[in-house]
Formats: sequence, C-alpha cells, structure tokens
Amino acid sequence: MLAYSLLRPPPTQGPFGRDFEAYYAAGAVWNAGGDPWSRAVWSVEQRIAGVDATRDELLPYVGPAAALPVFGALARLPHALALRCWTAILAAAYGGLFIAALALVGTRRIAALIAAAAFGIASGPGTSDFALGQVALVAAAGIACALVAYERRWIAGGALATLIGGVQPNLALALIARMRDRTALLCAVLGAAAFALLSLWAGGGLHGAFAYAARLAQHAHAERFVTIQYTPAAIAAALGAADPVANVIGTVFALGAIAATIVATVRLRLAPRDGTLLAIAALPLAIPFFHEHDFVLELIPLYLLALRTQGTSRVWAGVATAMILVDWLGIAQRPAAAGQILSLGAVVACTFVVMGSGERTTRTDLVPFVALIVLACAAVPLARAFPAPTWPDALPAAYRAPADADASEVWAAEQHAAGLDARVPAWGALRAIPLAGCVVLGVAVVLSSRRRPSA
Repeated sequence: MLAYSLLRPPPTQGPFGRDFEAYYAAGAVWNAGGDPWSRAVWSVEQRIAGVDATRDELLPYVGPAAALPVFGALARLPHALALRCWTAILAAAYGGLFIAALALVGTRRIAALIAAAAFGIASGPGTSDFALGQVALVAAAGIACALVAYERRWIAGGALATLIGGVQPNLALALIARMRDRTALLCAVLGAAAFALLSLWAGGGLHGAFAYAARLAQHAHAERFVTIQYTPAAIAAALGAADPVANVIGTVFALGAIAATIVATVRLRLAPRDGTLLAIAALPLAIPFFHEHDFVLELIPLYLLALRTQGTSRVWAGVATAMILVDWLGIAQRPAAAGQILSLGAVVACTFVVMGSGERTTRTDLVPFVALIVLACAAVPLARAFPAPTWPDALPAAYRAPADADASEVWAAEQHAAGLDARVPAWGALRAIPLAGCVVLGVAVVLSSRRRPSA
C-alpha cells in the first residue's frame, strides 16, 4: 500500500497500457485489410486519448500474425473498453501463471497462495506487464500451464497452452527443452500447427510469413543496441564495445548459454522439468531480443525455487530474486519512482520468504533482503548520477520522422531522437544486473535439482 500511495511517483505521459496501443491499432488496421506491421498503425494510435498527435510517436506492432484475430476483435470496441477487456485478460493470465506454479510444486498452503499472488504483481516485470498491457504476461502464463499439462498428460490443454505461449515466440523457445516425452512432443506439434495455420490465415499466406520474417529482422536491427534492450550485445555496446565486437560478444554469450544448458542437462541428468527451468533461466542470454517486461518468464523458476528449496540453492534463488525482479534501470529512467521500486522489491523479498518458510524462518531467508540492500546501495547512486530518458516523453515537441521511412526505421529514429541509443556505461551496468541474475538463477536450479532424490 505504501508503494502505491505515499511513494507513488507522478504519472508518465500517455495512455495506460502503452503497448496495448500498438496491439489495438494493429487489430484495427488488420480489420480494414491493411498492413498491421506498417506505419498505418499510427493513423489509429494518434486518435487514442493521451497520445500526443502533434508529433510522431508511432509504436510499431511486431507481434505474430496468429495474435491478430484476438486484437482485431478487441479493436472493434472503443479503445477504453478494449483496454479494460485486455486488462482483465492479463489478470486472468497472471492468475494462471502463479496457480500453475503452485500446481507444479503441489502446495496448498493458503499463506503460500497469497504470497505467490503478491510475489509476481510486486515484481518489476509484473508491474511493467500490467502497466504496458504487455502480451508477454499471457505468453508466460501459457508456458507455465503447458508445463503442468505436459506432466499430467492433458493433450488438449497442453496444445492450447503451447499455442498461447506462442503469442510471444521468443519466450516460447524455452519449451524446446521440455520436448523429452511423447506427451510434450504431441502437445507441442498440435500447438505449433494451430499457430502456423492461424499465422498463414491472418498473415496473408506464405508470402505474408516471409514478409513478416523480414520485418522482424528489420525491427531487431533497428532496436539492436538501444537502452530498452537487455541482451548481452546491447549491454556490451553500452559499456563501450564497438558494434562488431558487441555482436561477437552477443553471439558468444548465446552459444555459451545454449551449450551450458545442454551440457548441464545431460551430464547432471536433470529431470525434464528442471531442464526446462534451466533453459528459462538461460533464455535472456541466448536470444537477440529481450526487454525488461520479458523477465516475467523468470517468475516460473523463481516461484518453484521459492516454494520448494532449502539450504544453498535457496540462497542462490534469493539473490537471483533481488537481481531479476527489481527494475534497476527504472530508477534511472524515473528517479521519482525510486522509493516505489525499492519498496516493491522489499515486498518481493518478503513474499519469497513466506512462500517457502512454512511455520518457521531460517537465516537463509535474510538473503533476498541483504541482496536488495547491497544492490540498491550500488544502483541508486549510479542511476541518480546518470538519469536515462524514456520514450515518448523525451521526444522533441512536434517531432517528425522521415516521410519515406518504414515502421522499423521510424521506431529507430524515435529512439535516437529520445536519446535512447546513447552509449552510457551506467545504463549498461544497470541492465546487466537482471541478466547476471539469470546466471545466478541457473545455478540455483541446478543445485535444487541435485538436492532432490528424483533428480
């Protein structure tokens, strides 16, 4: 309550659910027979209440065609009503995410249920997903439910959950690590087939699929090194590496993360679930496109570790919780929100303890609080010394992008105009905290699996 009352910062510019703005606009353009990945979305976005139509602040749609029927249906409603419906969908997805985590562990403690509900909603990625209206939360819920369905041999439920996870394809890649039995393979094949058919129908067939792949590559290139990217390559560039060197570093990290996941899974004989949790931890290091709100996927292994681990693995999990689930860069982008961000971090630490404490606490339960304090002592002064801009607040008044630019080029131009492509080592260091936290999380997953006889 303190975070959302006395410590609540002034509101940022623009409408609530800023990313939903792009989904809604893409659905409206698709309904009209237009290209939802083009600049045509701006004709819808500029009419949404809260958007500054006196300048170009286009937010492109880069999602898959398979999601367009849902966004097209929402776009037939007035934006305010559609946003309420979408927020309800996000709330349902969030409920599915933490209930699936509880089902995987098998706990029925009321205290754990309440703590699990608060754990994700207080996390940086969780608050970002709700505030932005981000589809990443839906994908994470689908992936968590898919893990439950695979283990319980629910073919139809597993296929549907896999399909839902595919609305954010870069996150659904983690499910590849779970393809170790017939049920999981069958569910994945059925879900992937449904996703492909929806994509072909909604995206204009094979020609549309190839065009979308090209657009996706253009957008990834446009956003490769900007401040909102949490990839090793983007962080290396912020820390001073030249573009070719940063690309090499990104490739090395990706190959290393994939190799380490495979070797650990095989050599340590990790169970299918544990191997998948390790893949989820490694995913941000292995893919070339990852934002702060995408860390919501890491809630899945963090939930399971909070609920079931003790000893050394719980120490590592507590440190990972403080590193991943606090929006450290947000302190630089919104200095007035520092108190709220840190107080929500304290809630995350408290709920981590409650989920696993049972009837008593131990010294290891102090770990997330100590990690939070240590990181805050380093991150807060750094963030205040090097404040970072936000989009679209930092765009110049009456800003206009080049008339002949496509949507990806406009987005890149907006990032440049807002100063988000500046190479500031402090911003790279703040983004490196959650990325390093994923390495710590991977260690916790491995240690937890080796402590249990089933492994």
